[in-house]
Amino acid sequence: MTHLLSISIGPVQDFIAAARRTADLYAGSQILQELSRVVARYLAEQNAGLIFPSDQEADGANKILAEVTDDPQQLAEGARKAAQEKLKQLWQEAMDGLPERYRKQIDQGRAQLQLESFLEFYAAWVPLENNYPQARQSVERLLAGRKALREFAPTQQNDEGIPKSPLDPSRAAVIDPRMWGEATLRLPDGAHRPLRIKPTEHLDAISLLKRCYGVSMYQTVVDTRTMARRAQNPKVQPEDRWGEDDDHITEPQPYFAILVADGDRMGELISRQDNPEAHRALSKTLDDFAHEAQRIVGKHHGFMVYSGGDDVLAFLPVNRAIACGQELSESFRHRVRGTLSAGIAVVHYREPLSQSLQWARDAEKAAKDGGRNALAVALHTRGGAPITVVRPWDRLRWRELLQSFEQGDLTQGLAYELLELAREWQDDMNVAYLQAEAERILGRKERKGLKLPLFESRQDLLDYAKELVVARFLSGVKTENQTEVGRA
Repeated sequence: MTHLLSISIGPVQDFIAAARRTADLYAGSQILQELSRVVARYLAEQNAGLIFPSDQEADGANKILAEVTDDPQQLAEGARKAAQEKLKQLWQEAMDGLPERYRKQIDQGRAQLQLESFLEFYAAWVPLENNYPQARQSVERLLAGRKALREFAPTQQNDEGIPKSPLDPSRAAVIDPRMWGEATLRLPDGAHRPLRIKPTEHLDAISLLKRCYGVSMYQTVVDTRTMARRAQNPKVQPEDRWGEDDDHITEPQPYFAILVADGDRMGELISRQDNPEAHRALSKTLDDFAHEAQRIVGKHHGFMVYSGGDDVLAFLPVNRAIACGQELSESFRHRVRGTLSAGIAVVHYREPLSQSLQWARDAEKAAKDGGRNALAVALHTRGGAPITVVRPWDRLRWRELLQSFEQGDLTQGLAYELLELAREWQDDMNVAYLQAEAERILGRKERKGLKLPLFESRQDLLDYAKELVVARFLSGVKTENQTEVGRA
């Protein structure tokens, strides 16, 4: 009998986001992809018919759907063991790269317990007869139910009196970071790279694995500071230095953008696939988009953290973020025949990475809540109140605003005077007077190259003024009071 087998591998978001450095973040996504790929390979080797992903080498599929003719329970157990073995292999590779004196300092017993309890692996299966949509819905319901009944047994870590990991407080440290300040990782080419472990980073085994994995990918990873610099110099690399790490040293341009994008109503799209072949074709299309997204982000001098199916997480120079988002949206529309919602957070490179990521996800949620098929741009200055602008893709006006700023028609004073006018105006006052007052402010600023749109309400002017404020940051041009602008 043929069964439809669905497997979910995790943890996902929390695991990826538990990062202090960009390399940690990238390592989390790559480790998860490696584990998922091993499961897909194992099933393919057992003659399973992969549906999602359609290719065992595809990236980003932490959920796997397949047609199987063998015992699905045995296949699921074999897949779980394959993923667990891969995790142990990655750990061993990390250990092999550490100098012996550091390996000896690791509490290997606690580390093994943490590695054994880390993987979240869930599986469900149903007979596959003539009604594929019904079988797929049934297996997904079963899988969701199984995940809701997951075990919550605490991991015995022998951790009494041991500090908890700052990246994952559920796990105790396996190292004393005060002894790891000079620790390095030996790479295959014989070079050594610093792990940069702070004296307060009491890392658990999984976090230490991520740190080692990320350092081994140093030629791929682009840090936030470098990404901020690329607004002025697109070719700048992490090894290039612009000043020092001290806070009092002014950076040329200290903001960068985090883009989070997700396909709209993908569940509905998948539900319309009435047979495995059609679902495989959709999976292949999504995999093609993921590869195209990599190319698009690279074209705009960005760094792709994660691209799997309809999900994208990328770092970009502020002055390329809008164009990159638009190109991703167009590619998704043409390839997948669906719509994409995206959030862009403009953040200071020194902000905690976890906080910046949350702001980007909040922006994506704002785009979804705003009707989908939209872009939300959220500006987060240091110490200033956030400003968020949500607009559908076909009603964006960022291009002309950025052009006006570059030509000198858009200034800090104009943007904030219009913002103040919108905030003080009463909703019951004549909108024609509002338009006239806005035009008067514009005329006083002598910005003849900038034309105001027609405002139908106070909210229209408020939205426009917010866009003016954000546009100045999106231009990537450093001005004297750029940080203070967000506090006005």
